[in-house]
Amino acid sequence: MSPVWVIVVFLGYFATLIGIAGVRARQMREMSDYVLGGRNVGSFTSALSSASSSTSGWTMLVFPALAFTNGLVEMWSVLAIVVTIWLAWAVMAKRLRRYTIITDDSLTLPEFFEKRFDDRTGIIRTVSALITLFFIVFYVCSGLIAGSKLLETTFGLDPTTGVLLTMLAVASYTFIGGFLAVSQTDVFQALVMLGGFMIIPLALLVITDNPFQGVGAAVPGFWNPFTDAAGSPVSFAFLLTASGWGLGTFGSQRILQRFMAVESEAKIAPSRNMSTLWTAVIFSFGVLLGMVSFPALANVGMLEAVADPERLYIVVSEVFFHPIIAGFLLTGVIAAIMSTADSQLLLASAVATDDLPLVRRFAYSLGTQSRVWLGRLMLLIISVIAAALSIFHPESVFTLVSYAWGGMGAAFGPSALLALYWRRFNRAGALASILVGTAAVSLWGSFSGGPWGVLNAEPGTPGFVVAAVAAIVVSLLTRPPSAEITAQFDRVASR
Repeated sequence: MSPVWVIVVFLGYFATLIGIAGVRARQMREMSDYVLGGRNVGSFTSALSSASSSTSGWTMLVFPALAFTNGLVEMWSVLAIVVTIWLAWAVMAKRLRRYTIITDDSLTLPEFFEKRFDDRTGIIRTVSALITLFFIVFYVCSGLIAGSKLLETTFGLDPTTGVLLTMLAVASYTFIGGFLAVSQTDVFQALVMLGGFMIIPLALLVITDNPFQGVGAAVPGFWNPFTDAAGSPVSFAFLLTASGWGLGTFGSQRILQRFMAVESEAKIAPSRNMSTLWTAVIFSFGVLLGMVSFPALANVGMLEAVADPERLYIVVSEVFFHPIIAGFLLTGVIAAIMSTADSQLLLASAVATDDLPLVRRFAYSLGTQSRVWLGRLMLLIISVIAAALSIFHPESVFTLVSYAWGGMGAAFGPSALLALYWRRFNRAGALASILVGTAAVSLWGSFSGGPWGVLNAEPGTPGFVVAAVAAIVVSLLTRPPSAEITAQFDRVASR
């Protein structure tokens, strides 16, 4: 495929992102605008921005690869993701928005925890910020590596150049426009991603002879949602892994930021419905894409071209489509990478500026505009760190996303939910939950086997469970929150 057409499409796409960022930069006057868009984001933007930021290069590259390898059993992951997206909006959005406003207009989750528990030591805010930045760096690495794979496959660029170009592309418009630019470019990117995921499988269904044919004796369970591709029943470890892809939503701070930023509580229900619908459609088409790609590539003798299944989307785009269409389809991968990486970088810059003690002390000595520029500087620093790790310690996109998504979910999901709904929850319980969740996810990969193969599961679900247990047990064993804190909780709950 001639790369000229792809380059033209890529440049047009990137020019659109920069244009959106430039327009939105004029509306950014203070840190609240930079971090949360002044809490003035409408339903459609909130819905598609939160949904697209919950996807990533993993969605476009890894998820179809999983369906390509494992078959229809991956629909369980789709079910878990869709259900938890709906639940997060339904259970968390209204109360989180309300609670963060009452707690002196908290802009980040670490700041909310500090004010929710009246922690005057700064410990929970600092620990939460450091763990947030730790997992964000891994998530940004996954996006940079996914971008590098796209550029290497399409243009033959070496991985280092691919990582650096991806970093520059994402950091540039995020640096310029802040939260509003990120949210509105995410809407644009959500539509591009959806277009790519719909066009490819629908086209393959038309051009492939008998696309639902059996795919050989080696994969007898490919079209069965209750077995793996080899025909063995779904394992308990697989169900735990599928659940983990959903549970991570409750601790994903880039999604929680969208809840905080929505224009009004009345906008939450329509945002929830649109976000859930978009998620259901794109992940369902992701499964279909992976599955119909198998017989389509087999028909043209190109299965060997997918030695690395994470390149499936790229290979299918190039094999079956005209270069102009392929260029559009490949921008879907860029859209998925950028819609997550920009949100992560923006969140990281906000947390580094407002929640790390030394940086915060310096930031609050500055004027409003200077704080925004300090946030931009933090964004660049974190971008460079992530790029360096991606270059010198490259991992698979699946491994990085599994660790970062599961880690954020386990570290912050139980503590965020309990902070919103449990009156007796206290600072000690929240801190224990955050630390135990982080440790569980980090240590889980060191083990394997166990009863029913449970230790082979991805770390998200077990980390979430042990963090929730730690939160409850430690809270009950330690001093209850003060009367002032419980009165504040009652004011939020009674509205």
